[in-house]
Amino acid sequence: MIGAVLVELLAAPEVAALVGDRVYPVELPGEPELPAMAYQVVDEKRHQAARRPTGGVRSLVQLSIVAPDYDAAYAVAWVVRRRLARWRGVAGGVLIYDTLEESSQDAGESTPHMVAMTWRIYWKEA
Repeated sequence: MIGAVLVELLAAPEVAALVGDRVYPVELPGEPELPAMAYQVVDEKRHQAARRPTGGVRSLVQLSIVAPDYDAAYAVAWVVRRRLARWRGVAGGVLIYDTLEESSQDAGESTPHMVAMTWRIYWKEA
């Protein structure tokens, strides 16, 4: 479910202008056009109240942004940050309570360059 949310949010014009539709689950395909992005759920917890699920979910998601060089990778990361930070609403048919950036780091020193961003997303299961 959270994958559909990410794909919809990252299809926004400001992100698509840099990445197009090159947003993939888990890993990039071999020899992708760059820049591109992969997403994966690192951790997911469902909230409980009095031994019953509340429908609330907290997902920790990693976005791996890969671009030809450092500057291009950080340009994409900056646009993604502006798009996702504290976003609330409905996306992918899911009610999103909040999106918070946990961390961002360089992942490797070679080219192509990768920036790994970790996001905590609070949402409600239908």
